[in-house]
Amino acid sequence: MNQGVMMFKRSVWYIIGLNCIALSVVLNIRFDLGVAAFSSVMYAISEIYHISLGMASIICYLIFVVLQCLMSKKVTLVFILEVPLSIVFGLLTDVYDLIIPELAFGLAARFVCFCLTMFLTAVGVYLCVKSKMVLAPTEGIVNTISEVFHLRFSAVKNAFDISMVIISALLCLLNHSSFYGLGVGTVLSALLLGRIIKLCELLDK
Repeated sequence: MNQGVMMFKRSVWYIIGLNCIALSVVLNIRFDLGVAAFSSVMYAISEIYHISLGMASIICYLIFVVLQCLMSKKVTLVFILEVPLSIVFGLLTDVYDLIIPELAFGLAARFVCFCLTMFLTAVGVYLCVKSKMVLAPTEGIVNTISEVFHLRFSAVKNAFDISMVIISALLCLLNHSSFYGLGVGTVLSALLLGRIIKLCELLDK
């Protein structure tokens, strides 16, 4: 395949993937069943410290970039490029947060929509990884752990999401606040999102 065509396809995958993830983050908040596990810490920080979700995401993402450098014991161009990407993704999240209205669905409809959004998130993550371009730090740190410890990406993603839920709960406890964004949807995404990504991996083989 022509290299230019392949690069164009990878760029399209990447843009679609980033938008799927940012859109999913905001939709999960609107469904009010608990935010997705990977964004639970960002949402808790946003609510506790009264900053935008995008700004909270940028803060967390920059921490993830530092952790990637420490784990891999090097500073690469890919890690450096994750810094501006963190800012762009944070702004993209705030845009979706601004334009998506409150959703007055019944409980059953919100639950079905949440489950569908998990698939949207998984597709977004998988497309970003498949593009082999700069990953959002939430996926970048999972990819780094996967490479450093020679583990399957989907398995690490599952463990990472569960750890985010635990950290979010501890953060809320330490600040004597409500358990912001934690609910049945958070638990479902922590347990299932990695498995759905694995399904995407298998279907693409």
